[in-house]
Amino acid sequence: MHALVSGDQPLPVIGLRPASAVMRLSKLGASHRTRLSFLRALLRRIEQQAWRYERSEWVVNELGVGHAVYTLHGPQRPYSLVAFAHDLPDDMRSDRVIATAWDATFTLFDGIPTAHDIVRLAANVPKQETGRVTDSELTLARANRSVRLWSHVVKALAKGEQPDVTEINNVGYLMRTTAVYGSGKFGAADRVQTAWRDEMAGPFRAEMLTVWLIRNFTIDYVEHMAQQAGGAQACKLHPEIRRLIGVGNSTGLGMAPFLVNHPALLHQWIECKEHALQRVRAVPAATEAARAVFVKELDDAVINASQWTTDHPLQIERVAMLRQDLELLRQHVDTHGLSGPYPWNDLFKWGETHMNNEGQEQLIGLMLEPYGDLVDDLADQMSIDETKSFTINGAMQVSQLQQLIADNYQWALDIDFSDNNARSRFWYVSEEKLEPRLGQRFTEEGASLELSLGTAELVQHIASDLASSAHTNVASFLYAFPQHRQVVRRIQLCAQFAYAEIQDNLLSADMLPIELLRCKLAFFGATKFDPRSDRWLRISLYQNAPTPQDICLCDPVTHAANAADSDQTTQQFSLSEIDSLSKRAARGAGLSWGLAEEAGKAVRWLQAHGQAGAQALLGVLNHNDGLDYHSLCPNSDAKDDSTTWQSRIGHMCPLIAGSTLVDYAGVGVTWPLRLEAVTHPSLLVPFVARAAQENDFDMQVTWAQVQVTCLANGDVIGMPLGAGDNTVCDVTIALPNNASDVLIDTHIKPWVYSHKAQAVADSTWDALQTFAHRTLVPSTEASRAGAGGTRSDND
Repeated sequence: MHALVSGDQPLPVIGLRPASAVMRLSKLGASHRTRLSFLRALLRRIEQQAWRYERSEWVVNELGVGHAVYTLHGPQRPYSLVAFAHDLPDDMRSDRVIATAWDATFTLFDGIPTAHDIVRLAANVPKQETGRVTDSELTLARANRSVRLWSHVVKALAKGEQPDVTEINNVGYLMRTTAVYGSGKFGAADRVQTAWRDEMAGPFRAEMLTVWLIRNFTIDYVEHMAQQAGGAQACKLHPEIRRLIGVGNSTGLGMAPFLVNHPALLHQWIECKEHALQRVRAVPAATEAARAVFVKELDDAVINASQWTTDHPLQIERVAMLRQDLELLRQHVDTHGLSGPYPWNDLFKWGETHMNNEGQEQLIGLMLEPYGDLVDDLADQMSIDETKSFTINGAMQVSQLQQLIADNYQWALDIDFSDNNARSRFWYVSEEKLEPRLGQRFTEEGASLELSLGTAELVQHIASDLASSAHTNVASFLYAFPQHRQVVRRIQLCAQFAYAEIQDNLLSADMLPIELLRCKLAFFGATKFDPRSDRWLRISLYQNAPTPQDICLCDPVTHAANAADSDQTTQQFSLSEIDSLSKRAARGAGLSWGLAEEAGKAVRWLQAHGQAGAQALLGVLNHNDGLDYHSLCPNSDAKDDSTTWQSRIGHMCPLIAGSTLVDYAGVGVTWPLRLEAVTHPSLLVPFVARAAQENDFDMQVTWAQVQVTCLANGDVIGMPLGAGDNTVCDVTIALPNNASDVLIDTHIKPWVYSHKAQAVADSTWDALQTFAHRTLVPSTEASRAGAGGTRSDND
């Protein structure tokens, strides 16, 4: 289709590709890195801002044991990688998440660590999951040597020789990470603590910075060990060879649920990439400089494809097709050039016709390369505030919800789930290190505890219940069908975000989990995807990328560390940890996944405001245990204009009541509203606060001697919640005539929201973990075998 412009010259109408063409696993699983990939965006920023680099500490002995500190000084603040080197026996080297020891362990410190910090980190970082870090740390990581290449490089350098470049290209890295944790894991800082910083605004910036510095550590480490072996004759790696060395990564099923669990973020990534493609396709003519850049990048892609080695039959076939596609592309460009009007649009359309998925996705990346000035700004738009799409629109008519399903989920409705192959698999979390795994529904135990990743089946279930329901709005429908809360949230979200859903059946017998992994890893900037099964793969990061010595101002001084005892004794939990455990505990106590998500957000909100949300949740779950939803929910539907809500058994769950309140607040509630016998009513406050913000009116919640006012602007005013919350209370929720009246008492101060880690009593945490443990499937040899990875990591 064309539009006419002045002079009757045809102008192609170039829009964004529809989700149906982009969001299939076959497309996502063929993704390649682009200019927008996270590590490339990070390196551009570091180079443009002239960050300063130094290796400030190197305390590693002749056995390769010790620690090092690498610091990058940005325009506003420094970040430091603290690395710990270990002497690991070969029989303990494993790339599985269940491993307990590694060749090296790391953390990214927010600032410059003191001697006290180093001692504290030395006692915790090598333990990884069984240790604890604090919100002074942004990431936690570990890595193992690629033994074959490591040995080759050490031997060569020890003799004063450079290693074989072919060997380096074939492997690509000296060490591979088996995990890089961030975003509040194991006590580390929540992402929201640093997301406001310009240098950390993009997705996974802290993780990408960690891996870049790990890369330098691996090179320094191998040179150090070569010097120990060769003495004075040993040499260092040539700078050109240093650039050939990346960092490997082994990734299994643990990463797979991420794209499903973060639909708004997935949309943002895909949409930015699609906008970049659209912009380049709309370029009227290619300059000579742009053509030269494209041809050079194409030549590099051909070389990279020739060096791409894999033992997996599927990937062997795909790499072979990619090599053929790239050769065909080069012939096409040589023959037809890029000289006509809208040459990139023509080239893209040619690729859709003549190339396979691997080649088509590679072509997109190649087309973006000449146009950094046109597309690089999109790399800074790939984050999104996911909380803004969390609240369900209870006022939406059921007919509107049905139309959204018809408009956006026909792909899900077309799947025949009466065929056992369509629901052959189930996703679950193993009790072994809380590792996500994939089970066979009809031959393995645990399907009753499956994760809600089968969106297509969930959509069919809700479509069936909507068709037979007499309810007119979403609020009343969810009151009657609480099990659909999570999928309603997804359906409403997808109406705003076209690329939010992976349009495939993730329960199917022929679904390949590695397609999910590759999509995410390509956005990281990974290359040389090497599947080892359909459930795990290895990749390379930063291979052929600049080193700090290439793009930073460098300080060559290395200082020795001064040891000191740590006075860190308090264990606290990040908000992400609190949210995650609360959600799993609520699910373990019998709440639906949708209500469990509400519980996680409510407890997180209370803890962030300095209130004992986790303790309140434990009290609620103890009250709820063994009771079903209909026993705990308000027994009067709010659409009946009731001014009093009661439960059937004499005490009401604040999580269910709060969720119902938010659903109905925009539909029409008669105020004041009285809720009788609410257990731990402090858990109602986060829901009242959300209802006030969503509906733009102030609300006041009162029980016993407690009064809390939630303002429409998000402020919360009230006395700190104390022991009085431990009782069952009647609660009144009202719309005050003048919310500022509560400020007459000067002792009442606004609650302060903090992104910092919060203290939770050990007994409370342990008890919530007991509830959460109910969601886990016991580990078996069969489940381990299907998890991906190997027991040995000595290749």
